Amino acid sequence: MPAALPTLFPRPRELSRRDGFLPVPGQPHPTAQFLANLPATIAEAQAALAVQSSAPCRSEHTANLGVDSYTLAIQPVGILLQASSAAGLLYGAQTLRQIHAQNPDALPCLEILDGPDLPVRGFMLDVSRCKVPTQAELLALIRALGQLRVNQLQLYVEHTFAFPGHEDAWQDASPLTPAEIRELDAACAALGIELVPNLNTFGHMERWLRHPRYRALAECPQGWIHPLTGQFKEFPGTLKPDDASLAFVASLLDDYLPCFRSRQVNIGGDEPWELGQGFSQEAVAMRGKHRVYLDHLHKLCALATERGHTPQFWGDILLEDLTLAQDAPQDALPVVWGYDAGHPFQTQCGRLQELGRAYLVAPGTSAWQSFTGRLDNALTNQAEAIGAARQHGARGVLVTTWGDNGTHQPWPTAWLPMAAGLAQAWSFTANQEPSAVAACRILGGLADDDAPAVAAALTHLGQLDNQIAKANRNKSLSWDFLTAQPAALAGFVAGITPAELTRSLAYLEESAGLVDAIQDNRVRTELSVGLELARAGLLRASGQPLNATASRELRERFEHTWLARARRGGLAESVAGLGLG
Repeated sequence: MPAALPTLFPRPRELSRRDGFLPVPGQPHPTAQFLANLPATIAEAQAALAVQSSAPCRSEHTANLGVDSYTLAIQPVGILLQASSAAGLLYGAQTLRQIHAQNPDALPCLEILDGPDLPVRGFMLDVSRCKVPTQAELLALIRALGQLRVNQLQLYVEHTFAFPGHEDAWQDASPLTPAEIRELDAACAALGIELVPNLNTFGHMERWLRHPRYRALAECPQGWIHPLTGQFKEFPGTLKPDDASLAFVASLLDDYLPCFRSRQVNIGGDEPWELGQGFSQEAVAMRGKHRVYLDHLHKLCALATERGHTPQFWGDILLEDLTLAQDAPQDALPVVWGYDAGHPFQTQCGRLQELGRAYLVAPGTSAWQSFTGRLDNALTNQAEAIGAARQHGARGVLVTTWGDNGTHQPWPTAWLPMAAGLAQAWSFTANQEPSAVAACRILGGLADDDAPAVAAALTHLGQLDNQIAKANRNKSLSWDFLTAQPAALAGFVAGITPAELTRSLAYLEESAGLVDAIQDNRVRTELSVGLELARAGLLRASGQPLNATASRELRERFEHTWLARARRGGLAESVAGLGLG
């Protein structure tokens, strides 16, 4: 009789059950020794592949499999694990460990053929919008990403690196130091993960340009008008496209890139909102915004290639006018991003495929600008992005989680979409219904008996937004309700019925019971604070804002949970954005 299928995550591409079991006697039996000594790093996997053995339980090198792929055969007489690369063997060992953990006395006989749909399976974490995780948290994240078969990690940096001589830009940010980056880089390399440097070099430079020392580098030194909202912005955010800005960027790259072994670099380049309003106004009037942007992008990419790095860049400006996509630097890798369900990934990826371009696709976890997450949007957004990436020959996927306007979200609200997107990047078809419990166990380092409670709470919280028909792009209404300036609150509340607000508050009460069932104190506290922030927003929308005492207590709880995972730098700014007084 065939053995029951083991519960594996990510689920393998092909798994076939076979009759029988392989007994696992205690040590020093050879089967037990083989399982105890499965490789846990790339170096150990390389060493295992170099050994030629005819033992019943063995690893073998084979040239017949793709990179990162493996086969696993468990028979009544032994185990054969084959791969063509160290990474493939490491992934196969991970799968075998999961099977053994569920069947410690006898392994079910089976055959697995597994390998990735996409060569690049990446994750990007925003560490610039106030919150920089502690080094211990980042190292824990790397270990979890290794279990999710991630092979590229990016930390989105604007100013949160300790650039020598630029203390005024980062002194209050608790930045990553060169030594810390090198430690993270080594931890990534040990698990087959490429830590790709990520540094914005055109737009999103507010953290620099707010300081008088750098103001002359700005497109609009005296402020600018946001083209989407019409609001005046005091601090500039875009470097002017000239030689002085290029020299500034070059100096930053010279300090930053040597900390990484990667020969790639993401130079950003997204959302240069004020381009054409100041320094480049005449050039934009003559040649158009997209052409001015593209000309400067070529020069930024050249800075990377001159330093021996292949540049990546955010492809939003390029894809506003698909006719210009063919004129982008040929040696650069555009990253197609979009974070809402229904984003035109099919059109954009199809165009890049027509042009023969290598590119990455970047969906998101929908966790930012929310206290509870937007789970349905995230799962749909990621499935659409990864489906388009597979169909149109993308090099890979970069699942992103951002921290817009202060990183107010509890970190666990990103876990379910993170794991879902990364599992689908590994094998899209096999992971159409990814395990929320496995996501929590891996990303939270949770005990097996606690992961289901966390998964249930996150699933429930992540659907809070569904209680109100109105929706705002890229954020939750409960977040808007709490953080909005008094004059703007009425606009967010408009069109929402009292019944919807009442239903949302009742839904949070149901969520509270699920959160209270979590054993892990840190996760329970984080989700409880997120829930209370959402409730405070809903009450404010209902005309019942928190009093001064309740606001102070909630603010103090937020600060406490922040410091459990992150450095202090940026905390005061994040708290100020909550509107809790």
